[in-house]
Amino acid sequence: MTSSNITGTGCYIPAIKVPNRQFLENEFYQADGTPVPKATEDIVDKLQEITCIRERRYIEDDLNTSDRRTAS
Repeated sequence: MTSSNITGTGCYIPAIKVPNRQFLENEFYQADGTPVPKATEDIVDKLQEITCIRERRYIEDDLNTSDRRTAS
């Protein structure tokens, strides 16, 4: 019989915050490579309404997902 033990858990909330408004500065393309018209405030607001996501968080470039960080 196979068994396993959980020896620890943890979490880390990255410090780099990217709000949905950042999408206003990005370019998007259709599957065929044609550009999608620029995002508007209405599109960004609808995206938040649908997903309930206000911002994304990213880890620093010098980190990997397996790195351990202590709370500061």
